[in-house]
Amino acid sequence: MSNGASSVNVGDVVVTIVTFGFIAFIIIFLVLIYRAYKKNVKRAEEKLSVEKQQTFNLQKQVDDLNERVGKIENLLKEVD
Repeated sequence: MSNGASSVNVGDVVVTIVTFGFIAFIIIFLVLIYRAYKKNVKRAEEKLSVEKQQTFNLQKQVDDLNERVGKIENLLKEVD
């Protein structure tokens, strides 16, 4: 008869599986959080880029309007 050194204790196997499962769950959870974070950072950078382009276009329109107003003011001064 064996003294128990070579037999497998079912309780130990279950605890080991649960422990590894818990560790795997934590790792998967952290990976998902990291992916979500990276996706949000990328989305924020894209949004910032679009907003910069819109700001540039609006500034260009304002500059064009200021130029037109200046020309109109000069024409009005010449008429007076």
